[in-house]
Amino acid sequence: MSRSVAIVDDHFLFAEALAGAVKEIGEHEVAGIAVTGAQAVSLVREKQPDIVLLDYHLPGYRGSELIERIRVAAPQARIIVVTSDTTEASLNQAMEAGASAYITKDRAIQDVVQALREATADATATDQTLTARELEILRLVEIGKDANAIAASLSLSVHTVRTHLQNTFEKLGAHSQIEALAIARKRSLLR
Repeated sequence: MSRSVAIVDDHFLFAEALAGAVKEIGEHEVAGIAVTGAQAVSLVREKQPDIVLLDYHLPGYRGSELIERIRVAAPQARIIVVTSDTTEASLNQAMEAGASAYITKDRAIQDVVQALREATADATATDQTLTARELEILRLVEIGKDANAIAASLSLSVHTVRTHLQNTFEKLGAHSQIEALAIARKRSLLR
């Protein structure tokens, strides 16, 4: 079954490139492109897309505010933020407002494609439970420890720590440590 995707980005050429990538996947159809926040809310309300690829910074709107408006206009839509903003504050605000994923524009288009597939899968990897060891390592990442420090404190090899982190990213549907932490906090996994 084809899923509909709305694309919201104030850089029209980038939005068109994303639309081309979405069409190329073959599993999705483009519901439309919006270049302003007002157009985004209108498009989403009218088309009721399954997924919204959303730039976090649009003129006249805070990203978190726009995410909340889109969620009201189309409650079933999964929102994937695709932005050049790499700050942890913006990532946390987006996830708290209801975004499903946060991908920076410096990542490969393949990351966007993967996020689309994860957002539409019947049983996504994000439903998997983290093991006690994965949670332990994620908690150490949260307090600022790197893979070498974690390996030393847990008497593990650095390779084992990295494997646990990669498994954690896959289970959470995250593309970075920052995103994994934001998702884990949103799901109250780190308490």
